Amino acid sequence: MYELNHLKISPQRLHHFIYTQLKVLRCQYKGGRRNNLEGLSGTSTIADLQEKIWLMTDVPPHAQRILSGFPPKQLICQDKGSSLSSLDIRSGDTLIIEEDKKAPKVLLDGYKKSLSSAALGKITRRVVPADNSCLFASVSYVMLGDTSCTAELRKLIARCVSSDPQTYNNVFLGRANSDYCNWILDKENWGGAIELSILSKHYQTEIAVVDIESGRVDRFGEGSGYSSCVYLIYDGIHYDPLAVQSSDNSALPLQTVFPVDDDMRLAEALEIAADANQKRHFTNLSQFTIRCLVCGTPLTGQQAAQDHAISTGHTNFGEV
Repeated sequence: MYELNHLKISPQRLHHFIYTQLKVLRCQYKGGRRNNLEGLSGTSTIADLQEKIWLMTDVPPHAQRILSGFPPKQLICQDKGSSLSSLDIRSGDTLIIEEDKKAPKVLLDGYKKSLSSAALGKITRRVVPADNSCLFASVSYVMLGDTSCTAELRKLIARCVSSDPQTYNNVFLGRANSDYCNWILDKENWGGAIELSILSKHYQTEIAVVDIESGRVDRFGEGSGYSSCVYLIYDGIHYDPLAVQSSDNSALPLQTVFPVDDDMRLAEALEIAADANQKRHFTNLSQFTIRCLVCGTPLTGQQAAQDHAISTGHTNFGEV
């Protein structure tokens, strides 16, 4: 403190001086490998730091856990536009980079090279089976790259609900917590808003659902500060995922996770919905006809199906 007073440099100005001179950070990542991150200064942003880490480690920004200090503590990097001076790091520090295994996988070799979503091509619709697990297949596809994890996602939701009976109470679920958990584990039962909100929270990613009939976009996780977004399209009874496909029509998507503020991708998703609406590829829930597959009763509309399920306990329906 004596030296600061003697030089008439306030602690705040010294802090600013140190960070604006920041040039080199050491980076330790998978397998104990170390490299230097160069070309950064205190005026560089957190987004700049994460991009350099991505290019070095192959861990995309949304999945990065950046730790510093001893014992290592995770740096809070929520405001991507903030300067590095907002982080407690100095030139010469070693950053430990870990990958968040819960984060959705981003399968994009082309994106990393171009850093331009326009270069990848447009979002397209990937049709998944209409087997009462279409919501889970769609989320599995956009989060994990394929449709094989429907059962695991049902189990994940059941664990989340059973572990928090105060939030997921009878009023919220429309049934007892334990009854709901047993119900959602049954592959014959559909998912909806409750399940999407839980999956959005788990993956720390917005799930934007575009409704074909109305053109409405329901954004699960909106306002939670998530930086990434995935898109589903809904025709009234069925969900499909939206993704950028590779040019060779590979089963693996090129990109399924997008920046939350990517207006171009949202416009493309709405365009797909508008085209499907024009072709009448949707089901009006107030008018569609279904049959209870348990007792055979014909029913018209979603409300009739809900009333029938409440009065009989039958929850297995098929469209006529």
